[in-house]
Amino acid sequence: MKVYKQFLASYLCVCLVPLLLSFFTIGQLESRVQASIMADQESSMQSVGQEIDQTLGHAANLVSIFSEDALASRLSQKEAITPQELFSLCDLSESLSRAIGQNAAFFRGFCYFANSGFLVTDRRTYHPESAELFSWDLQLPWSSFYSLLDSSSTSEHITTVYKNGGGGWIMVLRSQYDSGRRELLSCVGIVIQLDKSLSRWNSEDFEAFVTDEAYKFICGGERAPEACGLMARSEDSSGEMDLEGQRYVYSQYQSGLSGVRYGFLTRRDAYYQELRIVWTDIILEIAVILVVSVLLAVLWSRRTYRPIKSLLPYVGTDGPKPGYRSISELDSALVSFAQEKESLATQVVQSELSQYLQGLSDSPSALSQFLEEGQPYQLLAFVPAADSDITEVLLRRLREGLDNILLDKNGGVSLQLRSCAAVLVQKELSYDEAAEVHFAAERSLSIPLCCYISGTHTRLEDAPVAWSAVYRTLCHDSFWGLQRRRGVRPAKGPSEDEGAQSYKNFLSHQRALTECLSAKKERRAAGGLNKILKEDLSDRDLPVENIRRRYADVVELLLPYVPEERAKSAMGRFRQCRGAAELEQELLSLFGAVFWGPGPDQVKQELTKNVREFIRENFTDQSLNASMIAGYLNMNLSTLSHQYKAAAGCGLLDELHKVRLENAKTLLSEGASVREAAERSGYADQRALIRAFKRYEGITPGQYAKGGSQ
Repeated sequence: MKVYKQFLASYLCVCLVPLLLSFFTIGQLESRVQASIMADQESSMQSVGQEIDQTLGHAANLVSIFSEDALASRLSQKEAITPQELFSLCDLSESLSRAIGQNAAFFRGFCYFANSGFLVTDRRTYHPESAELFSWDLQLPWSSFYSLLDSSSTSEHITTVYKNGGGGWIMVLRSQYDSGRRELLSCVGIVIQLDKSLSRWNSEDFEAFVTDEAYKFICGGERAPEACGLMARSEDSSGEMDLEGQRYVYSQYQSGLSGVRYGFLTRRDAYYQELRIVWTDIILEIAVILVVSVLLAVLWSRRTYRPIKSLLPYVGTDGPKPGYRSISELDSALVSFAQEKESLATQVVQSELSQYLQGLSDSPSALSQFLEEGQPYQLLAFVPAADSDITEVLLRRLREGLDNILLDKNGGVSLQLRSCAAVLVQKELSYDEAAEVHFAAERSLSIPLCCYISGTHTRLEDAPVAWSAVYRTLCHDSFWGLQRRRGVRPAKGPSEDEGAQSYKNFLSHQRALTECLSAKKERRAAGGLNKILKEDLSDRDLPVENIRRRYADVVELLLPYVPEERAKSAMGRFRQCRGAAELEQELLSLFGAVFWGPGPDQVKQELTKNVREFIRENFTDQSLNASMIAGYLNMNLSTLSHQYKAAAGCGLLDELHKVRLENAKTLLSEGASVREAAERSGYADQRALIRAFKRYEGITPGQYAKGGSQ
């Protein structure tokens, strides 16, 4: 479960980390929005500034043109205007009207003649006595207006005038003076109303405004006057402020043609309102992505964990259900499992080859994967010179070393067989070549080795013969306790069958030992056993398996004369003996357990009595057999059979049939039917009784009944 949770956590990280990073990006939106507002304001103010500067430049050009007009220059010299010249003033008014119509921001155009006091505008001509009406139309006191006209400047200049009710105008002026007396002759000007230029920039959320260098409001939207006051106190050209309970972002820029400053107000909520809509959509999308990510993480973790879960009971060594605390532990366990699987696959191939070489399989198909039919090959078996050095790890290292030494350049296969590492190589090796292989193997393991090499074969079906020769030589040294010599030893071929005379001598010695055991002659029996050990069980020219078989025959001979408990474990102990010395020691130990008590006649009588009594008490039981009799007497069946036959002259089953037939004869003589006699005598049916009668009496039950009645 811990591993599954780690899979789930990993997939959740893969799915959710990008989502968490997106949260961080969203968190940066506010600063980005503010930067975007400032960038928009800057772009807007650049546009506003360019437009206003173009308007001021246009006005300056017109003022310059009118100041150089010949009519205006001539009238500026007049102290009194004639009626005819009044018509000229009307023409000048029309010219001003056409000029003012060229730009929507132009509010008024005028030309003031100081000597005569006349004031000509784009709409009308004012008599000196009524000239103040023009300043009243501009919401300016005449004194202030007149002081602007007499500015002692002969070039175009831009100035700001402020209305009585707040706000102001921008005026572009050019005055003309008497060169001698430095008195004002005339002044041409254009009054600019920037509200019209700014109107298209103003909306509910955005306002453009114009101030002087001291942040005094000139024109703009409704919130601009209050904003100018706050900016005058802070003296910052950009920042944020609160107006009418809402947050605004402002910025100001200096005009390039005059001392005015352009400003822009932006309500933050105008941006954040759009952002909130975006945030709402993002949050919904994030929620959907979050749910989908979790579901996908759960699905992927389950799909990943399910096949692993099925392997967990077989992975690791901590019981059937090992618990892994981390994916790295599981990874190590799976790697070990894969290696073990590969090792098992190798062992399967090794097992098939081993079975074929040992004669347990008839098909050489497993061997044909590594060797070619008709090509020479040899079998080499390597084993440490000392038995104490033989370990599973050492033999595996030896087999891997043989792969590198022999099989890198030649075909073949290496395998591990019965405490040795063997290799079948597709090559006919000379003695020197085999010695070089032996030396290389010893050098790789740093221990002395003994190498047994078979003869050369070409047929795959001869591989078991090659292994038999090698194994026979290997077992011969181990069985007789001979020290293995370092170096290369050719394997002995299959030995010829032992001679008839040798076997006859062994049987003769067996019969003599049996007679001594039956007669309870301990000394003569000991002498007979020693003779068997020296003459029959010490012949090193005989195959090891033949020696072991003779030992087994002698053990069988002694079993009937040893206590039952000792007899039960005798064969098992003999099978565990590895060499001739151990077998001899165990045989002498078994002979020492022979019971030399009562005479043979008394033993026979006691055994015969017990068997016959048990049979007579239970002969009617149809399931009664020799095994049940041996079990009742706590004896080995083979031992009981031998001893009873020697004592009574017949076998156990013969004694059982004898008792049953006696009972059947009695019943038949009394008039019972064959079927009834069979059932009451322990036979399964009348056919079994008929067969027993024919075998032991030579007649049928019916014939016996007729003969008995006669």
